[in-house]
Amino acid sequence: MALENAAPVEKQLPLTLVKAGLAILLFPMLGMPVPPAAGSPVLLPIEVAGADGTTAEVTVDVPDSAASQVRSLWMQVHNLAYAEMLSVQVNGSAWLPVNNQTATVAEPGKSYGGIGGGFSTLQMTLPLPGGVVVGHATTVRFRFNRSNGLSSGFRVLAFNFVTADGQMALPSTAFAQDNPNAWTPPRRESTDIALGRRYWYSGQLVANNAPGAPQIRAHCADCHTRDGRDLKYFNFSNRSIIERSKFHGLSAEIGEQIASYIRSLPVPNPGRPWNPPYQPGPGLDAQPVSHWAAGAGLSWVLERDQDSLPFLFHSAGEGGELRITADAFRPDGNLNPREIPISLQLPDWGHWLPRVHPVDAWGADFLHSDLYQAYGDPEAPAPVKSKGRGGEPQKGVRALLESRDLSKLIASGEVVSAFDRWSKAQRKFLAGRVERTPGGWSPELTDKVYSTQLWQLTKTWEMSQEFGLEERGREYYGASGEPRTWLNTASLATAPASAGVPDGPAGMGGSALTNEYYDNAWYEVQLLVNSGNHRHHTREPIDWVYVVDRCKAMYLESRRPEPARVLVAVVKAMQSADPKVGPDNQVRGWRPDDTVDPRILVNSDWAPIFQALDPEVRRAITEAMLTAWLDKNTKYRTAQYFNQGTTSLTQAYALPKELGGISGGNVWLAAPQFQAAGVSPDTVARLVKWGRSYANMAASLHY
Repeated sequence: MALENAAPVEKQLPLTLVKAGLAILLFPMLGMPVPPAAGSPVLLPIEVAGADGTTAEVTVDVPDSAASQVRSLWMQVHNLAYAEMLSVQVNGSAWLPVNNQTATVAEPGKSYGGIGGGFSTLQMTLPLPGGVVVGHATTVRFRFNRSNGLSSGFRVLAFNFVTADGQMALPSTAFAQDNPNAWTPPRRESTDIALGRRYWYSGQLVANNAPGAPQIRAHCADCHTRDGRDLKYFNFSNRSIIERSKFHGLSAEIGEQIASYIRSLPVPNPGRPWNPPYQPGPGLDAQPVSHWAAGAGLSWVLERDQDSLPFLFHSAGEGGELRITADAFRPDGNLNPREIPISLQLPDWGHWLPRVHPVDAWGADFLHSDLYQAYGDPEAPAPVKSKGRGGEPQKGVRALLESRDLSKLIASGEVVSAFDRWSKAQRKFLAGRVERTPGGWSPELTDKVYSTQLWQLTKTWEMSQEFGLEERGREYYGASGEPRTWLNTASLATAPASAGVPDGPAGMGGSALTNEYYDNAWYEVQLLVNSGNHRHHTREPIDWVYVVDRCKAMYLESRRPEPARVLVAVVKAMQSADPKVGPDNQVRGWRPDDTVDPRILVNSDWAPIFQALDPEVRRAITEAMLTAWLDKNTKYRTAQYFNQGTTSLTQAYALPKELGGISGGNVWLAAPQFQAAGVSPDTVARLVKWGRSYANMAASLHY
């Protein structure tokens, strides 16, 4: 099941890597250390995990004709979380530290902070001293220099030597891939597997591998999924599990027992530790729902955002002309973002896991909180405090899912309501702790708050997988719902901004850039797993105007425009209403003032993002979006937008002034901007005509 979630590798890889002969290098996995063996294929990836100073070495056969021309080492590395975590030695050279100054990080990772930034996997080129590469047997050593208290190593997914003319010195046959399906438990006795399970649930851990590290209250099952299925699903190797067990103070023997327990789990294993969960890409929906979380793979993280456009506008083959029509923007349509690749690399599984468990962050307060109890852990110390209509205690999500007929629970909305209560409990819990923290935000507070958000996200994934919820959305949302979806907005609630984490030194990674990356990444995951299923209520469950605006905030930090990703979000925003419900339903119906409108394409604040597009493409997109928006508006009588004797929900909503240029009404006043953007005179005239009718009706009804 190594590659079932993906199309053939050669079709997925960026063209530059295919030409370089690296087509087999992006989907490797390592079970145990790699021995040096000149002339034998190097098994990838190379896992360098363990104590500070742990080293792995490999030997490759460099052709004589290329050796003297080698100038640098190209690498693709997963989990390179901070500067000089990795050093490289080639033959007898000095150890070469790897950081953003010594290595050239490739785009798009460079724009998101490079080493220590947002992306978990980076490609980079490290210059080498002259003459260190010799013909035939050349040894490369990778060293894990030191832990930062969180990391226990990294993976070299691929490497090669680059010659003066930019060619790769080693052929693809110099490398081979480990096969996770060939892995076996380190200890096969049933007693060892049973002990591994016991230690998974109750083993006493310490915070990290530093001397004298304190004991922690959390166990493996608390930060991961309860049964450990995440490690099996994403194919964490035996070695990585053993070394992580040792990192947290357990013995190598116990680590082997835990790894044996994980290997024995009867769950699918389509993922990889480095492939971001739910990363979109073509063909993803053709795979079983059980493989959806594995994502489309790193190879579908595009080098340029504009390369998403053919998938959005269905061009006729590679390099074909874009088919930009109003159909792509129809509010009554259902764009599938799961199969539109983007240039934003989403967080890998390791970045879904909390850095510190809430019980170690907040103590007993967490165990007795509505937040923990609303999860429904059977080991919770007290019943959930909130009461149902009959006064009985309401069950937490897990307890509810385990209690009775799941189909009835989903169809009745009880599961969705339980997830919603749990989300509200998180906001209340965190808000109270932030308010009571002297001095306000600090890196330490951010770490605790964000880890609590991640804990809830991980547990949401746990239950979605364990109870098969991802394929049952239509039982609640109906036929218009997505064929695969979440039943909650847990990813939205994971964005640092959702808890008020500020940009700057107190933000994620100590920078506005990294903070904005995580805001954008978790909002993007939310768009992919549940964009609302056409069930919006005014501006819930997703306030699209805010979500889209974070894309602009990301651009202001990265200076990397993402017009295609913005357009996908805008389309999903316009499609958030139920096509069968008209504007006379002010809560659930189509409300042109409540969502992102076509002015985003002519608004001066957004110009730097859309200027990245070809001028004719930009004009055609503007015309298509405005046409689709007008077609939807004129589908209804103008009077249907107004209910006499009621207060406009849009007026009651306090939209910030800085967002008024892309939402909130009066789109027709931007007619001169649309005309200047090249929109046809007929379309502009149509906009003005509808706007006058709408404004006159509002005035007559004193709206």
